Amino acid sequence: DEVTFPAPEGATPWATETVRAANSGRHVDRDEKTGMITLSIVDDFGEVRDLEHGLANGSIARETWAIHPDNPLSASGKTHWTQTLSRNEWSVRTETFAEMRSDAQSFMVSARIEAYEGEKLVFERNFEEKIPRALL
Repeated sequence: DEVTFPAPEGATPWATETVRAANSGRHVDRDEKTGMITLSIVDDFGEVRDLEHGLANGSIARETWAIHPDNPLSASGKTHWTQTLSRNEWSVRTETFAEMRSDAQSFMVSARIEAYEGEKLVFERNFEEKIPRALL
């Protein structure tokens, strides 16, 4: 018994225009004096505008990871993310920052969030946490 199906129907593609093209990069750096190795990552996911209602959205992620090969406790990570929304003269943006590191006794995590309407900072908060390395 052979079963046949009608041809598939596709949805109309999302109608957008590119405001900023996506771009990404990776860079590894070794400091010959200190021995620290750093990986820097930038992922610009671009910005697009919806042609039906005009809302534009974009994001950029930046990460930095560092370690000395002879010292695992030197490992650290930092991130900075930007998210944007805009339509005509209206715009909002969030900026988030996070940092992680450790020592033999604790993990240390800090973060910051900022929210903007246009260029005006309307919200900000800082977070810090020190977590014991129990049972590790």
